[in-house]
Amino acid sequence: MKLLAILLLLFAPGCFFGTRTGTSDLMDLETRADGRIQIYSLKKVAPRPEGPLPLAGRSQRPLATGLDAMAETDFELLRGKNFALLTNATGLNRELEPGIELMLRAGVRPQLLFEPEHGIFGAADIVGPDGIRIDPQTGLRIMSLYSSQRRPPASVISGLDYLVVDIQNLPVRCYTYASTLTYLLETAAQTGTPVLILDRPNPFGFMRARGPYPREELRSFVGYAPVPFLYSLTVGEYSLFLSEEILTNLKLTVFRVGGYSREDTDAALRNSWINPSPNIPSPESALVYTGMVFFEGTNVSLGRGTTRPFIYSGAPWMRSSEVIAEFRKLQLPGVQIAPVVFTPTFSLYTGVSCYGVQLHPVSVDFDPIRTGYELMRIIHRLHPGQFTFTGGNFTDRLWGSDGYRTAVIGDLSYKSFERTWIRDSENFEDWMKSYRLY
Repeated sequence: MKLLAILLLLFAPGCFFGTRTGTSDLMDLETRADGRIQIYSLKKVAPRPEGPLPLAGRSQRPLATGLDAMAETDFELLRGKNFALLTNATGLNRELEPGIELMLRAGVRPQLLFEPEHGIFGAADIVGPDGIRIDPQTGLRIMSLYSSQRRPPASVISGLDYLVVDIQNLPVRCYTYASTLTYLLETAAQTGTPVLILDRPNPFGFMRARGPYPREELRSFVGYAPVPFLYSLTVGEYSLFLSEEILTNLKLTVFRVGGYSREDTDAALRNSWINPSPNIPSPESALVYTGMVFFEGTNVSLGRGTTRPFIYSGAPWMRSSEVIAEFRKLQLPGVQIAPVVFTPTFSLYTGVSCYGVQLHPVSVDFDPIRTGYELMRIIHRLHPGQFTFTGGNFTDRLWGSDGYRTAVIGDLSYKSFERTWIRDSENFEDWMKSYRLY
């Protein structure tokens, strides 16, 4: 029996002659704010195994997310800890295994799962259930933060050793994962609960910040984060910014992405594209979403209920050939436009044929904010009495001010519109230099 016990110890997963490869062996550690903030980085990112040539658009360059990095340490920091986990379907490792499963296999069990909008599986387009429910597959408790409860209750997280975050975000203020994360960080600072971020690449980190800060009276769940509209930070960078500038008592640990640079244009496909939400089915949709989302506050369909949401936009009354002709006169860099006819299966104009356009970003010169603005200005000008703003000026809440809507109505040139917010975004880029991890 003693011999059997020794053999089990020697050949246990992650062990060799009785030793386990730990965080300090695999990671470099940087501390800030007198140790209140910790940033872990993999010393070496393992290359991908050699194999067949990848398909077009894929990359063989190695990339290790924060989840991959922590899994390398066999979740050492979470062993014996009570923690809650904010994640969804994007929380996968480089082999596309769910982080929840990796933790459970390693004997590390979350006390509670927090789910953002679209649910723990990233497939829901409805408000989540109130209270705590049990996942039938894992037996884990789940609480929706897209229900009547948008903030994690202080009573639920008080006493936890960590709040862990592993989620793929789009760095656009109206994308509600930013609001959910901000609420979580605020509550953690209030309760003194340490936060551990397993960072992921920014799908379009090569883009500079664009747009204004939100006006206080317009801050809401679709525009709460105190940043320009397109703020181009990873979850880890954004959390670092808040912890040093606003939530100055927040205890924060970040596991950096290995093998990633902000300028990478293939970051979204280095492992695989996993839909961060049901209507962002591709990196192309994510890019176009950034500039087209303002049509959510109009009577133009954004292709919800089709195979190409946000790429497609249109309406039964739209004269798409005229729109395309005017758009092409602008000769905008980095984008191509084509006609399309589509019939949404849900949302606006369900079951009705829509005539419209499809937008395709083709290079890093693509400017989503200008593209969306110019397209809306053209549609507004060509369809007086048909194109309207709806939803109690929902576009204002998305943009963070009434500047976008009033510029379209006034048919302002893009340069004139840009002058109303460009100083905010340029100052933000300078401000963020010390918080960028990549």
